[in-house]
Formats: sequence, C-alpha cells, structure tokens
Amino acid sequence: MTDRDARLTELEIALAHQERVSEDLSENVRAQDGRLDRLDRHVTALLDRLSALEAGGLAMPPADSRPPHW
Repeated sequence: MTDRDARLTELEIALAHQERVSEDLSENVRAQDGRLDRLDRHVTALLDRLSALEAGGLAMPPADSRPPHW
C-alpha cells in the first residue's frame, strides 16, 4: 500500500466517523425537541390550572409568607 493509499484510507475512516457523529447528534436533537415540546405542553397546562385556581379564589399564598402556625 502506498503512502497515498494509506492517507486516502485514513481520510475515508475519518469521514465515516464524522458521518456517524453527525447522525448521532441529529438523533439527539430530534429527541430533545420532542422532550421540549412535551415540557412546553405540560407547563402550559399547569399555568392554565393555576390561572383557573386563582380565578376561583383558591390563590396560593406567596412563597415568602410565614406559615399560619407561626
């Protein structure tokens, strides 16, 4: 094998590795996008529930207020 063939083989190996890494990263981005969509829907639903509770007179006490037993 000539020096040129060895270099070409190394470049092909490096390219194959880069393609695999790119595919893995792309799959991770797709998975995270799905998770973010689900989290966004959950946060929206929780905010809607909180608004409904506050509108119904069941407001939450402020986080920095003292508990009633003090």
